[in-house]
Amino acid sequence: MSSDIQAKTERLKKAYFSDESRRLRLKKGEMLVDQGEVNERLYLLLEGRVIGYREHTHEDHDELIQVFSEGPGAFVGVHSFFSGDYISSTRIVADKDSLLTYIDRDIKAVDPDVHGSFVEQFMPLMVSELAERTLRATRRAAEKEEAQANLYRAEKMSTLGQLAAGLAHEMNNAIGVITRKTEYLSSSFDELLQTHLPVEARFFRKGRQSGEHGTSAEMRKRVRDYQRAFSISRLAAKQLARIAPTIEDAKSLGPGVLSQLDNMARYFELGRDVHDMEFAAQHAANIVKSVKVLGRGDFERGPETDVIESINEAIALVKSDLRAVNVELDLQPLPSIFGNITELVQIWVNLLKNASDALVMAGTVNATVTVKTKLYKYHLEVSVSDNGPGVPEELKEKIFQPDFTTKKSGLSFGLGLGLAIVQRLVESYQGEVVLRSKPGKTTFKVKLPIGGKHGNH
Repeated sequence: MSSDIQAKTERLKKAYFSDESRRLRLKKGEMLVDQGEVNERLYLLLEGRVIGYREHTHEDHDELIQVFSEGPGAFVGVHSFFSGDYISSTRIVADKDSLLTYIDRDIKAVDPDVHGSFVEQFMPLMVSELAERTLRATRRAAEKEEAQANLYRAEKMSTLGQLAAGLAHEMNNAIGVITRKTEYLSSSFDELLQTHLPVEARFFRKGRQSGEHGTSAEMRKRVRDYQRAFSISRLAAKQLARIAPTIEDAKSLGPGVLSQLDNMARYFELGRDVHDMEFAAQHAANIVKSVKVLGRGDFERGPETDVIESINEAIALVKSDLRAVNVELDLQPLPSIFGNITELVQIWVNLLKNASDALVMAGTVNATVTVKTKLYKYHLEVSVSDNGPGVPEELKEKIFQPDFTTKKSGLSFGLGLGLAIVQRLVESYQGEVVLRSKPGKTTFKVKLPIGGKHGNH
C-alpha cells in the first residue's frame, strides 16, 4: 500500500470508526455474517482474526473453501457494503476472540466539502480491496494448477511404481535362474579346463576375474604401443591388449604365450564374457531390488559408496553400446558418499546409453562421449557429454517426464523411463540433474551433496 493511500485509510478509520458505541465482540468460532445473507455494515477489525469461507458444491456434498484471513487493521465486508445489493459473498467466522467496530449503510459523509462524497472518500479502499481480491484469485488459480499437476505426477509415479513392482516380481525368478546357471557353467568350465588344458585355464580365469581393461581410446593406444614393443601384427597386438593392461603385464605372460596369442586370447575372451554375464546378472538383480524408485524410496544405503567405482562399473556394463563411439574420461578423485552403488550405476548407465544412442542415431562423425568429475566444497559433480546434434528446445522440458521417449521403433525403441529414473534417483540424494544442450554438445550434469547422510531419506 502506498503512503498516500495509507494516509487516507488512517483518516477514514479516525473519521468513521471512532464511535465506541459501534463495537462488536465475537467469540472464537462465532459467525459474523453468512454467505448469501444481507450485510449492511462495513467492519474494521481491531483485535483478533477472522476467516472468510466460500461454500462450494462438490459432487453430492457442500464444502467450505477458505478465501481470506484477516488480522487487526483490516476492513471486512467491503464487497457487500459497496456492491449495492448488500449480499455477502462469503461466510465470515472469528478465528479467535475478536473485537470489531462498524458503520451502517445510512452513515453520512464526514467533511464532504474537503474530501468529497462518501463513495469518493472510500474509493481508495474499494480499489485496494478489488486489487487484493484479484491477487487472491490469481494465487488460488496458480495453487490449484500446481496441486493438479502434483496430483497428476503422483498418480503417474504411483502407476509406474505398480508397473515396476509387477515387472520386478516377474523378473526375479528369471534373473535368479540366469545368475545360478551362469555361475554353474563358469565353475564347471573352469574345472574342465584345469583338468585338461591348465594353461588355457589360466587365461580363462584371468578374463573371468578382470574383464576388459580400459576405454576404446585407451585400447587403441595400447594396441599401437604393443605393436612397437613386441614387433607383432595389429591383430596380435589387439589380442594382447585385451589380456594385459600394461607392457609389464604382457611381458610377464612369457614368450610362449606370444606365439599362441590367437588361442590364448580365445580363452581369455571366453572368461571375459562369463565375467560380463555374471556382472550383468548381478546388476539386473540389484536393479530389480531398487526399481521401486519409480514409486517408493526405501532403499538400502550406507557410507563409503565409491562414485568413481560406480562410473567404471557403468562403463563396463554398457561397453557393447560404447564400442561405436569414442569414450574420454577425466575422472578427478572424489570422496565416498552415503548411498547405494547400484543406484549410482543406474544413473550413469542411463546417461551413457542415451548419449551413445543419440550419437549413433544421428550418425555423428567422430562420435565422442565424455565423462568428467569435479569436486566442489559442498557437492561433487559428474557430467556426461556427447558431441551429437543436441536436444531440441521444445523437448527440453519434456525429457525428464516418465512417459517421454525419442526412441520410437526398431532397436531404438524405449519406454521413456531412463531419465525419469535418473532424476528421481538424483533427487532422492538431495541432488540435482541439469541439462545443457546446443547443437554439437549436450551435457547432463549430476550434482550430489557430500558430507553427512545425504540420500538417507
